[in-house]
Amino acid sequence: MKKFMAVSIFIASIAFLGLVSTSYASPQISIVTSKPTYQYGDSLSFSVIVSNVTGGTAILEIVDQSNQSSSPIDMIITKPVSNITAPVPFYRTTFLPGTYFIKVQYAGASVTTSFQIVDTENIAIPPQFKAVAGSWAQNQTSSKLFGENISYLVNSGIIKTNNYHEQNMTVIPSWFKNDALWWSNGSISDYDFGHAVEYLLESNIMKI
Repeated sequence: MKKFMAVSIFIASIAFLGLVSTSYASPQISIVTSKPTYQYGDSLSFSVIVSNVTGGTAILEIVDQSNQSSSPIDMIITKPVSNITAPVPFYRTTFLPGTYFIKVQYAGASVTTSFQIVDTENIAIPPQFKAVAGSWAQNQTSSKLFGENISYLVNSGIIKTNNYHEQNMTVIPSWFKNDALWWSNGSISDYDFGHAVEYLLESNIMKI
């Protein structure tokens, strides 16, 4: 009888230890992006899926193809599926085309997934340039400063034009202020504004 009780206690102890180790085991974790490929102007969107919500904080990083990492971002996991959308879209000024990786560490578990940024014909211009365009359209900013902003967009490859060379003068037709104002308030798209600039530069109507 004593032997039977001892065996029972031993088995119960093993079962208890199994429960303890299971409760402290690292959860399974996965990342699912909304799509495998993004273009400029798109916002990164993905889901972090965990098998066990521990109430802890996950550490998120974006890593580029040269293994350069963003600053770690703390993310509190409160449910099995957490949906995240980046507040700022991809722009060529901050992300070159190529492969990027999302790394998440949570409760001792770590997972990595990848996505691509491709350079298509889509034109996506960071919002700070709209502020300058709106200011120029309302005669609060010089044509020289506005021209320098346009030159930067061309040199960085956001606005593409053939045979562009920087010039020692700034010539921008005054009627283009309408386009600049419409673009700054969202009445026309980045694509429309960018192609208008391309046309003016290639036609030698605008000189910057």
